[in-house]
Amino acid sequence: MITFTDTVIGTLEFTVRWESNGILHEEWFLGRKFNPVNDVFPRGMREALEGKQAGESVTLSYEPRMCIPRHRKSLVQTIDIGRMRPKTVQGNPIIPRKGRFYPQGHINGLLDVYPDTLTPFRLIELEEDTFTADRNHPLAQIPVAITATIQYMEERETGTYGSLSHWREILCDWGPGMQTMYDDNPTDFFHSAFFDRKDSGEALFAPPAVDATAKKNLEKAYSRFIKPNMRVLDFSMGTERPQGKFDAAVCSFSVEYMHRPVDIIRYVSHFLEAGAPIIIGFSNTFDESNVIQGWTELHEFERMGLVLEYLRFTNLDNEAGTLSFRNDWRQEDDPLFQKTKGISDPIYIVYGHKPK
Repeated sequence: MITFTDTVIGTLEFTVRWESNGILHEEWFLGRKFNPVNDVFPRGMREALEGKQAGESVTLSYEPRMCIPRHRKSLVQTIDIGRMRPKTVQGNPIIPRKGRFYPQGHINGLLDVYPDTLTPFRLIELEEDTFTADRNHPLAQIPVAITATIQYMEERETGTYGSLSHWREILCDWGPGMQTMYDDNPTDFFHSAFFDRKDSGEALFAPPAVDATAKKNLEKAYSRFIKPNMRVLDFSMGTERPQGKFDAAVCSFSVEYMHRPVDIIRYVSHFLEAGAPIIIGFSNTFDESNVIQGWTELHEFERMGLVLEYLRFTNLDNEAGTLSFRNDWRQEDDPLFQKTKGISDPIYIVYGHKPK
């Protein structure tokens, strides 16, 4: 019987959970290669896993500063607007919006930041001549709970196994927290060209397909809310106009193409029973000719915040939350297995409920 010790290697499933503004958030991430000797685990997790077998899990709760780097006032800086780069590396204009995230490298003249630094900052104030950048981690002041489940283990045959993995950084530093509002204030996502599309949207098109594992993760997320015998309204692209009443609504890989999403979701709401869930899923791939411009400007985790705004506008943000699935295994017979290094497409889910 193999148990978690310094002599094993394997795979861990991590789940990070937190709550902000009354909204629940959950990030699932597959830690493909762990090595108890080399790796850096969140505080107390390595010890808690000791002696555990495959299939077993541990959950640890962390107050601010116990896991995520502490919030530092010195990292909240008011800066001349002229120091914000006018364009991205791709040549697209940067339109500063209050509550949005931008790479720290987009601020010229920061002594500890290189021009190509992607670590995000949040723009929390915007004046005519200045902006205020919060360079703290977006979860710096939010308690988090992290669960580690052992998926697979085997005895280590050599003294080393790959490079060191700092699991807190891998799990939390490149997205989680960016879907939340700042200080209870809605993010200012929208500008005059936000819902523009290259194509008129009149011609039929098929969104890029995700891999089989991603589809299973989407179905897994939907199954949390949809039970047998439920009447489900699917308002993804290509579905027929609804008739009658429904117990739930789902939308898959379509919200990124909607140039009037609030109107569509409000229309869908009329067909839902009181208390019915609405679940909207998407990935990080899209048809560039038909996607709305604003979608392309956002970080993947910010897109969940955008869809939460759609639900807030339509009064469907009751018992709301987000789910994400990243770094899962792609099936070996998938034609993109080598190109993607065996990594499945990520899945992002936003959900809410119609008021009872």
